Amino acid sequence: MSFARLAFSILTILSLFSCTYFTREPRNPPKIDGVPIPDDQRRLYVQNFRNNSYGMGVQTLLTELVRSEIDSRGRFIQTREKSLAAYRLYGEIVHYQLVGNLLDQGGQSISREMSIIVRLELQKAGGQKIPLEREEIQVRIMFSDQVGFRESENQAQSRLLKIMAVRISEEMERAWYFSIAGKIDP
Repeated sequence: MSFARLAFSILTILSLFSCTYFTREPRNPPKIDGVPIPDDQRRLYVQNFRNNSYGMGVQTLLTELVRSEIDSRGRFIQTREKSLAAYRLYGEIVHYQLVGNLLDQGGQSISREMSIIVRLELQKAGGQKIPLEREEIQVRIMFSDQVGFRESENQAQSRLLKIMAVRISEEMERAWYFSIAGKIDP
């Protein structure tokens, strides 16, 4: 009985050490040629995204998703104080569209298309812009509430914004790492 408990606890501990929780910041910061990047160069302020489209409230959810995606990746230390940050991320939704129904031969609605375009800007604390590979990122999805994997418009919008948050995080990380290390692959 006690051997089984000991074996179970050892397996549990070993499985926890392989989790990404233990490899995230601040224990394991990103490195350049084996040297960890100092915490003062990893501080990031994410400004609330602006919305210049017809999508009501989309910017709030996108801002929250981008912040949580950045936290989950563990490359940056987010701060709520703009003056403490070494880098600042600004974003603006310039286009949000829900395209009408795609119809089958009988005139029945099959699916709809949702798309969003976000313009990004990453700056150092002094105001110097860091060049991004793409300053505008587009995401487009198809969804249906009747055929295949059924999802509502709200579920589709959440999926669209989650994909956008991942792409924003990837784009920003590449540009940040390149600006520090001078190489593309972190």
